[in-house]
Amino acid sequence: MVVWGVSPAALLDRFWGSPRVWRGAAAVLATAALALLVAALVAREPPDFTERPVVAVLRDAGQHPAWAIRLARTAHQIAVDSLDPPAPPPGKAYQLWLVAPAPPAPQALGLLPLSGRKIIFETPANIRRLAGNGELGVTLVPANGALAGALSGPIVSHAGLDSSH
Repeated sequence: MVVWGVSPAALLDRFWGSPRVWRGAAAVLATAALALLVAALVAREPPDFTERPVVAVLRDAGQHPAWAIRLARTAHQIAVDSLDPPAPPPGKAYQLWLVAPAPPAPQALGLLPLSGRKIIFETPANIRRLAGNGELGVTLVPANGALAGALSGPIVSHAGLDSSH
């Protein structure tokens, strides 16, 4: 079949023989290769939190240590180590909050573990605030977490941040 006086084979020959097609393909492949190279260079080993200093210790109502917070600034992560916290009431969980002395409003950082270690990924803005002066607070929330952006109840535990680390 001939379309506009040109056979399909001739159209394919023109397409594959066109320098524009090959330049475009080379540009796409070069961009993809560069993206993979950057991803490989940026990829880091996860931080070893056992070597990181504790920046805050949250205590229960009896002033017994309940959670230790460690910070990996460059990885934008915090580690929360459970130190035998009291069990929450049924249907509730403990929520960690960053309460800075100045705005913005308190930021929910994540649900706290009842045992073991939990790694929580944070935004760069929260990491900067965690590395400064401020306070961490713990509230009781529904087991699936608090509504975004608002403290859902009274703070049941708090600790100042040690910004010397």
